[in-house]
Amino acid sequence: PSSSSSSARPLLPAERPGRTRAMPASLSSLSVGDRWSVLWIFTNFYIHFGWELSLLYFFDYKQWAGGWSKFNAFVQAFYAYGKFDRRYCVEPPTEYGSSIDKAVLAVEVPAGIVDGVLCCFWLNGILNNTWYRYPAQLTVSALHAFGTLVFWGDEVFVGYMSWFKGRGFKWTATDGPKSIHWWWAFLGSNAVWFIVPLLYCKDAVTAMRPALENKQL
Repeated sequence: PSSSSSSARPLLPAERPGRTRAMPASLSSLSVGDRWSVLWIFTNFYIHFGWELSLLYFFDYKQWAGGWSKFNAFVQAFYAYGKFDRRYCVEPPTEYGSSIDKAVLAVEVPAGIVDGVLCCFWLNGILNNTWYRYPAQLTVSALHAFGTLVFWGDEVFVGYMSWFKGRGFKWTATDGPKSIHWWWAFLGSNAVWFIVPLLYCKDAVTAMRPALENKQL
């Protein structure tokens, strides 16, 4: 053998055949549907990493001695939404010292962590065309829809149990359907995180169906 072949250095992992990695796609190269998906994901980044995780340190906002800054967008949003859903504006504070009901934190903080991370995988899946794009899309979208049902259920089932016991259907944190604010604030604004995720679930299942049907078990 020649000296040149014997002295050739081994290929690095990135240089080996089949190991090259494509550059992430730019937004301009994505389809219209994928661009809308990216917009939806970034909307969820605001909700999960902003609104929901901020509950961990803003839950007692109505008890702050100096009040809150008008530039604190999250607290301002809690207070404004709390006019129509009193779980976000508890007065007087709860026995555990919170201005926000524990059910809200129990639903939204885990969602902020789990759903937020899954959205990162989903976004990376779109930009790099990875194998886990549609599994991540299906999982996080199903969790979005389920979380919305739990959020609604915390209010609805109190009324249902009261009705079942013959005491009439009573709304505790909202004013119920008689109020226009119930329709747009409690039902409408949250319905976005139920309807849109179900559409993404359908899209993910449709995309994965050919591969799943051809899978040899």
